[in-house]
Amino acid sequence: LLGDPAPLAPKAARMLRAIETGELSAWRAPCGYRPFRPVALWPELRPLAFSTATAVETRATEGTPEASEGRAHRARRRKSDRIERNDSFILHKFEAILSWAEFINLNRRVEEDENDDAKKAADDMDEIGLGQISKAPATRLKLHLDLAPEDVERERLSAETTYPEWDARTGSYLPAHVRVLASTVEPGTAEPAFRTDPRAAKRIRAVRRQFEALRPARILTAGHRDGDELDTDRAIRARVDLVASGEGDDRVWLQNRTEKRDLAVSILLDVSRSTESAVPGHGHEGRAVIDIEREALAALAWGLDACGDDFAVHAFSSLKRDRVYVQTAKRFGEPMSSMVEARIAALKPCHYTRLGAAIRYASAGLAREARRRRLLLVITDGKPNDLDHYEGRHGIEDSRKAVEEARRLGHAVFGITVDRDGKSWFPRLFGQGGYAVIPHPEKLTQVLPQIYRQLVGA
Repeated sequence: LLGDPAPLAPKAARMLRAIETGELSAWRAPCGYRPFRPVALWPELRPLAFSTATAVETRATEGTPEASEGRAHRARRRKSDRIERNDSFILHKFEAILSWAEFINLNRRVEEDENDDAKKAADDMDEIGLGQISKAPATRLKLHLDLAPEDVERERLSAETTYPEWDARTGSYLPAHVRVLASTVEPGTAEPAFRTDPRAAKRIRAVRRQFEALRPARILTAGHRDGDELDTDRAIRARVDLVASGEGDDRVWLQNRTEKRDLAVSILLDVSRSTESAVPGHGHEGRAVIDIEREALAALAWGLDACGDDFAVHAFSSLKRDRVYVQTAKRFGEPMSSMVEARIAALKPCHYTRLGAAIRYASAGLAREARRRRLLLVITDGKPNDLDHYEGRHGIEDSRKAVEEARRLGHAVFGITVDRDGKSWFPRLFGQGGYAVIPHPEKLTQVLPQIYRQLVGA
């Protein structure tokens, strides 16, 4: 093969003939043959815009999440897909005593630390790296991170229900940037937990009685040709006029009417994945935020029904800008019933919190109600965030802009959060006097009547 004049071996001669003629289809690599391994520094070609869905394990964990100290951390995104490599590349991870190292997502057995150790590690680290791993950890920590936004995708979406999004960096709207997928909640078959729990049922009944006190009073109006009671003063005056001039007024009756508030209320509930977190104070494992929200929403719905105000109930979550899910549990004009209660009980945590688009959707529906007063009530448990660029300042400013747009339409907008650290960011969204921070989420059901009384001026 190298020009040696010596005759070739029979196998080498056949190989040379196949190479010269191009007839290589009959040649097969022997069993166990392995190609050479490229060096680790060789580039790997990947498409510019390509993402794969990573299966992430989820499992219930015991106890409540540990909260780190109230100091700021630097954080940045990083890829953690080294475990998906299918080559023979081996990396030795050195162990050190009494030190914390950068997390590397390797295919190796991980022995988790206790919650206290993990909390101490988070407090000691100068920078926290975020990565997605397939194995669910048993340790849970609660951190508030403000990440710099990624590059914004500016391509317009094509759908029936799209909304713009405010870009605070450029001071302009991104037109048709977000798509809302609206649907009706499918009622669950299981009995709602707030109905089987005697304590929850008692709280709901108490809230309903408080709302009944907010029902507009019945008043007597004079000057009717028929009614419930005779207005003696008008009757005497009419008789005197009739005798004196031959003409009298027959509008001598009083009618008993209910004074209407002429109010429409739209309730927007955050059902993002963060509502799965447990809050202490309810047994050993705590109580999930979504359970508290469902109970409070059912109590509020029955209370509004008792006081006679028309209302709608929506729940929202999101998965990037093209999938903002808004589920309707009750529409305007629909009577409150066990079916609506079953829809509320069927709400489940999912995805993320693109608050601006959800507010714009609920505001548009509220604007179609021909009422003198309109109220948009937003209940959430954390900062606006999503998988793409929607987080940090961008999410806060877009949500704030959506609230301003709703108020320009004539709506009263009020926000309620059960985030204990909400005072650091929630006022930016709803402004002075337009929000309430409830540091103890388990009290949400009890405080709603007082908040509603202040809002409607009852």
